[in-house]
Amino acid sequence: FLKIGKQRILYAIIPHAMTTPSDKHQYAPVAVPVYGNSATGLDEQFISTSSAVDTPSSEAQPYLEVVAPATLPEGYTFEAEANGHNFTVKVPVGGVEQGQKFSVPFPAGSNGYTGAAIPHSSVPVGHWKDGLCDCLILGPIHPALWNGFCCPLILAGQIMHRLRLTWLGNEGHNIAQTAGTFRILLFITVIYVLINQTLEYLPLAFLDANGDPTTMYMELVMARIILNIIFFILTVALVTKVRRRMRSKYSIPETTCKGSEDCCCAFWCTCLTLSQMARHTADYESYAALCCSETGMPPHAPSIV
Repeated sequence: FLKIGKQRILYAIIPHAMTTPSDKHQYAPVAVPVYGNSATGLDEQFISTSSAVDTPSSEAQPYLEVVAPATLPEGYTFEAEANGHNFTVKVPVGGVEQGQKFSVPFPAGSNGYTGAAIPHSSVPVGHWKDGLCDCLILGPIHPALWNGFCCPLILAGQIMHRLRLTWLGNEGHNIAQTAGTFRILLFITVIYVLINQTLEYLPLAFLDANGDPTTMYMELVMARIILNIIFFILTVALVTKVRRRMRSKYSIPETTCKGSEDCCCAFWCTCLTLSQMARHTADYESYAALCCSETGMPPHAPSIV
């Protein structure tokens, strides 16, 4: 109530789009009569409402309630499903604790669906999903394990494709920049294998009559050594860069070799490091792994990163 002189004016406010749990409501005063007299200088009149907000919008943004699958920092995103629709959930300001409920926009909810959203399997935050030496946790013949041992760049390409990184391990700003990540690293692997195998047997043709190596034999052997060094350096550099990005993205602290853990793991335990990162970014417990797909997962498997 607002008191003016001897009269009282009643105001009421109504939220714009009552069903929208937003902290940015618009309000409109309800027109009510104001009674006065000549003494007070007030005459009977109405306070007009704003035409822009006189009725709740029929296009109010629907919201859904989501239960946080883990303790997540502010701005972190994950995938959820509701009423058959997949959509991205962004953690609000201040972050959330595991099990905490919070509301998020749900554009597909305009059809009247008001149920709860179901988070897809989420990537752990603050720690690795499992240990570096847990490479056999999914079995001894798991594709992620053998890709890490035999074709490290292929597994790296799958991990980088999930994380939407370019083939150089940089953050991709659009789909076009990251669409070819896996194919480029697969191509590099195929070319490397072909040249390496050629250089393994070709020098045998350059032995002299006594079976002693010639100058060409030694040059080919040296070329193969240089090729393997270059491939190893490329692999270690990419694994180091991707692991560092993953730790930053998921707030995973270093536990050993402070300041150089990523490089040490990539250099000394390349295959184990790749396998750990692959398990961290894929729901292998629910979906079968594939050796040569872009994500290492079936096409119908949802992304959890």
